[in-house]
Amino acid sequence: MFFHLLLIFEYVFSSRFVKRLNLSLFGFIFVALSTHALAENSKILVYGDSLSAAYGIAQPQGWVTLMQQKLNAEGYHYEVANASISGETTSGGLTRFEKTITTTRPMIVILALGANDGLRGLPIQEMHKNLSAMIAYSQKNKAKVLLLGMRIPPNYGPKYTEAFFQTYQQLGQQHKISLVPFMLDQVAAKPDLVQADGLHPNALGQPVILKNIWPALKLMLKKK
Repeated sequence: MFFHLLLIFEYVFSSRFVKRLNLSLFGFIFVALSTHALAENSKILVYGDSLSAAYGIAQPQGWVTLMQQKLNAEGYHYEVANASISGETTSGGLTRFEKTITTTRPMIVILALGANDGLRGLPIQEMHKNLSAMIAYSQKNKAKVLLLGMRIPPNYGPKYTEAFFQTYQQLGQQHKISLVPFMLDQVAAKPDLVQADGLHPNALGQPVILKNIWPALKLMLKKK
């Protein structure tokens, strides 16, 4: 779309009608094109599960909303789109990923899936495959990826638990992407920061999640 607008601009500027146009019009067109380009390239897509969907709390209290507020406050011109769904697995996420990327066209993808795979004891190999496919598709569409790692309770034994955690490290190295090793660091297992279910962070835990994510995300941001 932006390329087509540039062609039109070039044609009008070089045509015999240019003498009839006020120069201020060209200024307006240039600003419009620049604004259009900025709008197309300033999306951050958060793609996760209930941990990113503000489960059990008001949406404005969730870390994704807090991140948008921090971006605004620090002068970063990004629009955050939250496509997180409570209960989502990597398999479910993969089925709707291409459509979401096509619709959103993000510059950055924050990928925060896998927790439900681990809690259900689903095959680690499948989780790895699904996350890898989403990362690869993001990169194919020129989006940078920030992967949010997770830890799970040892319900399925230490071998499964460690393999689950190491999957995120492996994906980070394999695709050369940024990684937050554990998005719930300093939140998990702290009664004052989690809800009664013992799994989901409460409103007090949300700023801590953002604090865990922000340093890695900030390295990926650009001020325009």
